[in-house]
Amino acid sequence: MIEKIKNEWLSNIQKDLLSSFVVGLSMIPETAGFAIMVGLSPSVAFYTTFFMSFVLSIVGSRKAMISAAAGSVALVLVGVCKNYGVEYIGIVTVMAGIIQILFGIFKIGKLLKYIPESVMFGFVNALGILLLKEQIKFFYGQSYQMYILVLIGILIIYLFPLITKKVPSNLICIIAVTAVALIFKMHVPNLGTIEHGGMEFKFMTLHNLNLKIFIELIPYAVSLALVGTIESLLTAKTLDDIIGDSSDKNKEARGQGIGNIVSGLLGGMTGCALVGQSIINSKSGAKTRLSTFFAGFSLIVLVLVFNDYVTKIPIAAVVAVMIMISITTFNFKSITNIRNIKIQDTINMIIVVILVLFTDNLAIGVVVGVLINLFFIKSEGIVK
Repeated sequence: MIEKIKNEWLSNIQKDLLSSFVVGLSMIPETAGFAIMVGLSPSVAFYTTFFMSFVLSIVGSRKAMISAAAGSVALVLVGVCKNYGVEYIGIVTVMAGIIQILFGIFKIGKLLKYIPESVMFGFVNALGILLLKEQIKFFYGQSYQMYILVLIGILIIYLFPLITKKVPSNLICIIAVTAVALIFKMHVPNLGTIEHGGMEFKFMTLHNLNLKIFIELIPYAVSLALVGTIESLLTAKTLDDIIGDSSDKNKEARGQGIGNIVSGLLGGMTGCALVGQSIINSKSGAKTRLSTFFAGFSLIVLVLVFNDYVTKIPIAAVVAVMIMISITTFNFKSITNIRNIKIQDTINMIIVVILVLFTDNLAIGVVVGVLINLFFIKSEGIVK
């Protein structure tokens, strides 16, 4: 037992701490952006990231994977917040967590291999477009200063790596844009503008919950569970290939579910694995559960200690980071290599994208895409 703990937690301390600290620091603007997109205080995302990191470091299967407040599930929560209000975010998150545990119990992880590449391309492309679309609302009613700061942020994000890649460019973006806004005393909204109640977290309440609303929330919970599980298991599979070992996908699904139940009960939002940060963490040398825990721990400590500075970060800086995330999420190879892809796969990908954009529901796009792919396979078999 002791040997197992040493192996899973203390066998790679230096690299785990260094890589996960940088990842935790870089997640501050990103997770804040996801909360703002939903209509929540950034502190909700910060605590969600800590809850998910703590729980997954203990009960998750994929070591060194980073789970936090994420864009894919945040897009589903936008609908919950819009139609029912922020007070139901915790409830639907707990419901999604329970469904994810059932996914793990019934070994849904085995079904991952049946999701075709065309559907995954459609999934990430639609996700990228929706993330970009959600940033437009932050420009409404703003002065030219907002546009200037966003432009500065985007330029820094894409040009700074030409100087060095050792420091995340999105961090430099946050620091530089904040400095410009303060030095020139620009009148633009910042995280403090929407940070109501400081960094306190509140337990989930069942305020105004009745059977009718509970039933209406079920489709959202299923979508959250499906989208979060798919993204988490695909991220786990990617890290399996990078690190060179394997993880139990069904155990990971259960772990994600437990993490979301804890997050929802403590007033957080839904979370799942972050593929970008997980890859950065593992490629920086992280290998154990310690890195999973320390990423969330370092983020919450940094936010609590430097809260007065964090609240001064302009929304423009966060929007610039979110635009970068939406662009990197979109799989441009699925477009540039379209001549080398089967016509039915291209059609399926386009249908998934259109369906997701029309319904604002990533889960519906995935399910329909899988069914269409099965139809094409059967059609080919009949023709042969």
